Amino acid sequence: MRRLFLLRAYGDFVIAVRSAMLSANPSSVKLIASNHLYPLFEAISSVIDTSQLDISFEDFGIHLGQLNLFTNRHLLEKSSLEQARKIKKYLNENPSLNTGEEILEQRRKKGLLQLVTGKKFESIVNKDLVYQEYANFFGHEANSKFINDNIEKKHFLLLPDARISKRNIPQEIVQSIIKEVNQRGANIQVAYFKRVSQVNKTGRPIKVQMQTDLIFNQTVYNNFKELIQLIQEADFIIGADSLPIHLSQLLNKKHFILYPGGGSKAFFTPYAVARQYYCEFNKYQTTTIPY
Repeated sequence: MRRLFLLRAYGDFVIAVRSAMLSANPSSVKLIASNHLYPLFEAISSVIDTSQLDISFEDFGIHLGQLNLFTNRHLLEKSSLEQARKIKKYLNENPSLNTGEEILEQRRKKGLLQLVTGKKFESIVNKDLVYQEYANFFGHEANSKFINDNIEKKHFLLLPDARISKRNIPQEIVQSIIKEVNQRGANIQVAYFKRVSQVNKTGRPIKVQMQTDLIFNQTVYNNFKELIQLIQEADFIIGADSLPIHLSQLLNKKHFILYPGGGSKAFFTPYAVARQYYCEFNKYQTTTIPY
């Protein structure tokens, strides 16, 4: 059996889970996931049947979103080698049942993990669009046929922040979206993760008070279950290129991506790509989003 090691960020994990579930035989690939991903999997499993997946969660010492070796910021920290040792120990104690290479999500920095573990890995994502490469690997179509475009847009959900701060939707765009939705007679909820933060024109966070004339119907979600509930209750999601957008694709919800100028489209969802539902911050206009 092939083994896919899930060691990256939450969005990567959602893409992998979705693709495995769309395959003809979801249990044909053994998923070995870092246990920092388990709370997200638990939240997903509360609304979607994931029982067909063959997945286990292991303690590889990952606490900062993804394996240190795959980052620039935490690469040289002491914990990086400890994480690699734990992965090597797992591989030695649980040898693969076939003679092929183990599998990683992405080629990026794969060589570092091979070097420190002494093990060879294949990779799913090499140079193409991420969703397409996962579809190729698991043997299904990379489409969005499960999303119903005919649902009337009455309740919008705006998720402006992202794990990477430069992807945060600038506050002036947030204001513009709120104004436009309300002018069209719909309602909109703005949700931030664990904090009430806004961002300036460059996408950097700035502190604000909970009550403001600029943001109303604003809420804070504290965990993955609350985020999923917000997405499920909305008719249309507008968000940064981050985890909530991947959850929107997984949950078959219509969505639109706003991203910084020059940013990569590699992780854009099949739904957004098929409909061209995305726009750079500096090209955004009132009529950009299909209200």
